[in-house]
Amino acid sequence: MSIETKTLKRLETENIFVDIYTDLFEESFYGFIRQFNKDFLLLEHYNDDGLYNGIIVFKRSDITRIKWDNNEINSTQKLLNKHSDEKKIASIKIDSLQSVLKTINKTYKHVTINIQNIDDGMCIIGEIKEMDKSTIVVHEFGTKKSLDRGTIMFSISDITRVDAGGIYENTILKTHSKNN
Repeated sequence: MSIETKTLKRLETENIFVDIYTDLFEESFYGFIRQFNKDFLLLEHYNDDGLYNGIIVFKRSDITRIKWDNNEINSTQKLLNKHSDEKKIASIKIDSLQSVLKTINKTYKHVTINIQNIDDGMCIIGEIKEMDKSTIVVHEFGTKKSLDRGTIMFSISDITRVDAGGIYENTILKTHSKNN
């Protein structure tokens, strides 16, 4: 077993609070590793204020560093508003990007798809309408301000990260449901 796999298994089984870096996109995320395989890693995400912020599924190839047990991480961990959607998280399948998308959409009733290689701030929040091996069609949720709904088609190969259940997404869903 490689050092990487052994360490990830330890971080997961010992429930160690980590900071995951994707330096190419200049981001880092706090949380607990809940699942991983050779291609993907699922993080139970907490924001900088210790608030539960849904889940994130990373492509492992985009993760450049994982840190734990330093002052900043330990201080943030003390702020945690511990929350876990264990049943929801357990239902997410990470064996392929298509299964990640399908199971998140089914479980959370939405998906946030990041397309950072094209634009580092580009994300699409919505419901999957159709998908095959190469293409996905999503019915988008517009912003709180616009409440616009549109449909967008794009290549699955452009997806860099998949999120769900976060504070922003839940606010968008509530806003849309109140205005229907």
